[in-house]
Order: sequence, then C-alpha cells, then structure tokens
Amino acid sequence: MMKRLLVGCAAAVVAFSTPALAADVAPVFKAPPAPPAAYSWSGLYGGLNAGYSGGHVPYDATTFGAPSSGTLSPDGFIGGGQIGYNFQAGSFVFGIESDIAWRNGTAAANVLAPNGLDRSTFSDRQSWLGTVRPRAGIAANNWLFYGTGGLAYGSVKHDLTEARPSVAGASRTVSNSDTRTGWTAGGGIEYAPSDRWSLGLEYLYTDLGKSTLTQPSQLVGGVTFPGSSATFNDQSHLVRAKLNVKFGWDGPAAIR
Repeated sequence: MMKRLLVGCAAAVVAFSTPALAADVAPVFKAPPAPPAAYSWSGLYGGLNAGYSGGHVPYDATTFGAPSSGTLSPDGFIGGGQIGYNFQAGSFVFGIESDIAWRNGTAAANVLAPNGLDRSTFSDRQSWLGTVRPRAGIAANNWLFYGTGGLAYGSVKHDLTEARPSVAGASRTVSNSDTRTGWTAGGGIEYAPSDRWSLGLEYLYTDLGKSTLTQPSQLVGGVTFPGSSATFNDQSHLVRAKLNVKFGWDGPAAIR
C-alpha cells in the first residue's frame, strides 16, 4: 500500500511540474542565411581581346579613260587590349572603354581596260585600329548586355598600279599610307563568373572614311597614260572575344 502511494505521488509531481518547466524554456528560432549580395559592374577594368576583322572596302576608279568599281575584302586576325570604367545604377550600367588592336588584312583586285590588254591593280591594307566608346547596357546580376559607339581611328594603305604589258617598263604606281579617323558602333554581352574577371563577346562596325589617289596624264616608257583616280572607303566588321580583369573590384556598389 505504501509503495503504491509513493508511486502515485511521484507521478503527480511530474505531471504538475512538466508544464512549468516547458513554460520556462523559450523557443529558439534560427535566422535564415543572408541572400548573396547583388553583383556590381562598377569599377575600373582592363584586359585582352582577339578575333576576326572582316574588311569591306568599296572603291570607285577611272583608269585608262574608263570607269570601274568593286569591293576589296582585307580580312584577317585582330587582337589587342582594352581599358575602361563602368558605373552601375540599379540594373543600368554606363561606362567608357578605349581599346587598341593589331591587324594586317590585305586585298587586291585586277581590272582590265576596255582594250583587254592594259591592267589596273587596286590594293588595300588595313593595319592597327583603335576606338574610344561610351557604353550603356542592362545588367542581370552577373550578366551584362550593352550597346556602344564612338570614335574609331587606324592605319590604312592604298595602292593604284597601272600597267601596259605590251610595252616594257610602261607602268606606274601611286600609294598613300595614312592614319584616319572615323566612327564605330556595335554591342556585346559579358558574363562574370567571379568578382575578379569577366568574359565577353563583342561586335563592332567601323568606318574610317574615304581616301582618294590621283595621277596626272603622264608619259611613261614611251607611251602616254591618261589621268586616273581611285577612291577607297575603308570599312570593317569586327567580332572578338574579350577577357577583363577588374582593378580594385571593391569599387562603388550598385545603387538599388
């Protein structure tokens, strides 16, 4: 009987004390982890680029008293470097970029005179090229889509050779080599896999304007060459990959 009484008292004590103990222990809530910071494109950057330069050079000429026209395609590799600065406000990114690149695209065309014997040769060489361009685009976290346009400048060389193969030594050539300025426009896309560097693909159209060669009527090799001229318009299409590294990547944070 005494044993049953002791067991019953113990059970009653446990039953009445359990709610009190539960009331004294406050529930613990663990805060969720903070979301990752939004990627910022703001800051100074620089890098390298490489790709393809597709030259497009229409020309109009008058040689041996006859008009002619055509298009030269001085295509080839282009590669160089760039430096720029971006500022991000919300999802909008504004910046400026300057680049300079080496290329060596050459092309030539031969045109026969109406007599089927005399020959004119037109040639074009597109050498180094530089640009200075504002950029504006939309950022989607670590993706950037942008348009760009501005100043283009570069080295071009043109030659006009006229020959009369039926007469030994009856040929003449006029050339120019010049640094010309013009304009460029295009766009691109960049992806930043980390906060230190980014990869991009860019297209630019460039137009360095027109250049004209002239030669007066002249006696060469005992025969007379009539006055001649040729006008070249140096254009090109650039497609290139870019690798950028950000300097002091902890620049101004994106404005939200």
